[in-house]
Amino acid sequence: MKKWLFIGLVALVSVTIGLIKYNRKLQKECERQSGNIAILMKDIKSYKIRDSLNAVSVSALNLTIDELKEYRADDAQTIKELGIKNKHLEALVKTGIHSTETIYADRWHPLPDRPDCLEVNSKWSHVIACFKDSTVYYNIRDSLAAAVHRIPKRKFLWWSWGTKGYKLELVNFNPNTKIDYNEFIKVSK
Repeated sequence: MKKWLFIGLVALVSVTIGLIKYNRKLQKECERQSGNIAILMKDIKSYKIRDSLNAVSVSALNLTIDELKEYRADDAQTIKELGIKNKHLEALVKTGIHSTETIYADRWHPLPDRPDCLEVNSKWSHVIACFKDSTVYYNIRDSLAAAVHRIPKRKFLWWSWGTKGYKLELVNFNPNTKIDYNEFIKVSK
C-alpha cells in the first residue's frame, strides 16, 4: 500500500512540475504577444539630431520563424534567397527613405566637354541634364547609421537586469532625405 502511495505521490509531483513549466512557457508567450501588440499600436518616433539629421526610433517586434513565414512571406522568401538558414537568423531590419532636393538655377554649371548639358554637384547628389537628347542623369548618395540597444526589464539603483525588448535607433546623414518607415523584427527560435 505504501508503495502505491509513494508512486502516486511521485506521479503527482512530476505532473505538477510539468504543469508549472508549461504555465511559465505560456506566460512568456503571452508577454511576447502583448509586447508585439503594444509595438504595433505605436507610431514611429521621428526626431532630429545636430539640427538637420533625421533620426527614427522603433521597438523590436518579436516573431518566431513560423510567424515570420506566415505574416511576412516576402521577407521569408528574401531570407531564403540570400541563403541564410532559419536557425542562424537573428533579426531583420527594413527601412524606407525618400530624397527631396530643390536645385536653383544659379547652381547649374555647363559641362566643358558637352555644352548642351548642365551639371549640379553637391555632397549628397550629382545631377546632369542634357537638352539635346532629353536625358537626366542623377546620383543620390545616402548614409545610414543604426544602433540596437537592449531595454532592461528591471532596475534597482545602478543595476539593471532582464530584457524587456530591443530598440533600433536609425540616423540618416543626408539632410535632404526623410525616413518613411523602419521595421525591426527580432526572430526567436
